[in-house]
Order: sequence, then C-alpha cells, then structure tokens
Amino acid sequence: MNRSTLIDLLTRYEAHACTPDESQLVEQWYELLGEPVEIPLTEEQWVLMEQKLWRKVQPQAQENDASSAPFVRPLWRRLALAACGIAAVIAVTVGLNWNERLLPGWFGRQTALVDRVEQNDWTQYVNETGKPEDIMLPDGSRVVLSPEAQLAVHKAFNRKNRDVRLLGEASFDVHRDPGRPFLVYSGDIITKVLGTTFRIRADDPRQPIQVTVQSGKVTVYSPAVSDPDNLSPNRGVILNPNQKATYFPDNKQFVTGLSEDPQPIAAPAEAKAAVPSLEFTDTPIGDVIRRLEVIYGMEIELEQESLRHCPFTGNLTHQSLYTKLELLCGTINGSYEVRGTKILIMGKGCQ
Repeated sequence: MNRSTLIDLLTRYEAHACTPDESQLVEQWYELLGEPVEIPLTEEQWVLMEQKLWRKVQPQAQENDASSAPFVRPLWRRLALAACGIAAVIAVTVGLNWNERLLPGWFGRQTALVDRVEQNDWTQYVNETGKPEDIMLPDGSRVVLSPEAQLAVHKAFNRKNRDVRLLGEASFDVHRDPGRPFLVYSGDIITKVLGTTFRIRADDPRQPIQVTVQSGKVTVYSPAVSDPDNLSPNRGVILNPNQKATYFPDNKQFVTGLSEDPQPIAAPAEAKAAVPSLEFTDTPIGDVIRRLEVIYGMEIELEQESLRHCPFTGNLTHQSLYTKLELLCGTINGSYEVRGTKILIMGKGCQ
C-alpha cells in the first residue's frame, strides 16, 4: 500500500466513509500502536517505535502459527507477515507525518508550520506563555503573538518579499514598504499588505479564518489567485479600516462585515492626544452621522431621508461606535442593522 492510498484511506476514515473492513484495518493499526503518536518524531523516537511494534507483532505471528497446527507455515512467510504488519503501521505514521499539511485537523489542529525539509529556511516562534508575546521583524514590523500561537518567518524576509506563516491568533503592525509586499499565509488564505495594522485569527485550518483591519488596506485571497489586484468575489476581498473578512474553508467563501469593536481612524497619531469631541446640541442627525462616517471610515445610511433633520443632543465622545448608534436611534425611536460593511439606521421619526 503506497502513501497516496494510505492518505486516501485515512481521509475517508475521518469522514466515516470507509467500508467496515477498511475501518477495521485502520483501527487495528492504531490498536497495535497502543498509544497516540506525537508527530513529528525524532530519529530516536522512530527507532523506539519500530522496536515496540516488532515486539508486539512477533509474538502475535508466533501465536497464529501455533494455533494453525498441523499446518506449518514456512519461516519466510512468518517473517514476511510480521514485517508487513510493522511496515503497515510505520507506513501509516510516516504517511501522516509526510503529508500532515494535506490532512489538517487529523490531529485536532495543525502541529507545525514548517516541515523538516524547510526548517533551514524558516525561523519559528511559538508563544508558550499565558500572555501575548512581542516579536520584532527585521523590517521594523511588529507582531503580537497570542498564547499558543505559532509564527514562522522566512530567512529571506525583507530581501524580495516579506513572507510569514501563522497558526493561531496574532496582531500585525506592518512597516510600510510598497516595494516589498508583506504576505501572511494562514490556512487556505493569504493576507497581503504594504503597510497597515490588522489582526488574524486562524486557530484551526478546518474552522473559519478571520482577518480584521485596524488601519490601511488589506487584500485577503486564495492561493489560486494569480493577480491579487484583480479579485473576483469568490476568490478574495479587499478590506478597509474597521472591516473584517471571514473565510469558510468548507465552501471556500469569503464573507465581509464590520469589526466587533470599530475604532476611530481619524484619531490623532499621538497616543496622549485628546480624543475628538463628539458633543452635540440640537444637531441634525444627518450631520452627526457624517461626522461618524469620517471618524470611523465607514458608510452609515438612514432608511428615510426625513430622519436627517431630527435633532440630537448628547455627548458621544467616549462610547463605542455601537453604543453611539443606540443613542442616536433612541432619538428617532428606531434601530440599526449591520449589513455587510455598511450600517443602516431605521426609525419612525423624531420624538
């Protein structure tokens, strides 16, 4: 049984699509191992596993020979059966290790971003602490790696492209360099930026991957795309500040929306600068909305044009965007909905 056949068998076993005989075969392999196998294995671990398998298979082969008397199986046949048993189990384990990236989720989650062949070309970071970890890249970009997340940085980083791989959650503050795109490979998608701040959550390749933009512009697309600057709707999306994209690997679709907590993009660059005042007195709601659109960089629509003239009095300086919207809706006895990357405000009229 070659590796491709084994991979096909194991894939169908995971999907509960095997025949009863095939399922029994896979289960016997793992029963023979007797304990979970942590991939990848060191050379010493491989040798110990082979020895363990041999000790288990050899007595079993001898017992089968004894129970089949008076027929005496030739010695070469007994050795061949034992060797086949060992080879089958090792082939399954080696096959999984060799093609681990083609079967994401078989072990619950991907265990490594870089395989053995590539290890000399990548620098790997793993956050094994319980708090976020700062990583400074050679180009001046900053990555905040969440607990249990992994980051791999290509050793040719900042020469031509700036390539990294991510498993888990991380925030990026990318140094702007139009001549060297910054590419983040996570699961089945690529995030391309020139210089911006954004966040990626890619905990499990089988689960939806989310990219949220704080500032700048981000392109998120499938590796099959040849021209990221000319995307079709089902191959990728372009995100602006306070927008997010969720990629669903099952149907390979992108869904765009607004971030959970939109932040002002027109705020002063200095961290200690005063927050822009949003205090209004009998100000038409239409004017308030235009101010919010500029600050948050998004489109906010009123369902009825007549609502624009309703007066609003209040201080919206320190609330979150969604709380601001709720206060506005209270003035017009209405509500709001997030529709994609836009917000629609509906109401019955001025109080």
